[in-house]
Amino acid sequence: MLALVVVIVLAVAGIAIAARGGEEEKTTKGTNLSALRCPLEPTGKTGAGGQPELRPAKGAFDTSVLIGMRLAEAREKAGQGGCDIVVSVQDGAGQPVPIDINPKLIYVYTEKGRITRIEGVGGGI
Repeated sequence: MLALVVVIVLAVAGIAIAARGGEEEKTTKGTNLSALRCPLEPTGKTGAGGQPELRPAKGAFDTSVLIGMRLAEAREKAGQGGCDIVVSVQDGAGQPVPIDINPKLIYVYTEKGRITRIEGVGGGI
């Protein structure tokens, strides 16, 4: 009797899983507000510490597309968008980086020559 109950439960679970497999994945439309985009441009306002506020420029690209790319390939891709790459952490070791604000710089982490993380865009302290 117990074996019959187990078989029925497994059969029902299998049918439920198979039925869900036909569903299409829902995607949302709109802009990813957490994306780090490059290049940036001044908004005309001043933020904390007297630094200019920046926003993504028209045609700015989502820097997350660089993750997983080899550094040379990522530099080429960034250059097409009018940006350049600064490696701030290479194979776990911090690197010297510019401290000025430059809205065309993308700060990245690399491991074995590949981009693993986007630290930020624009720089500054």
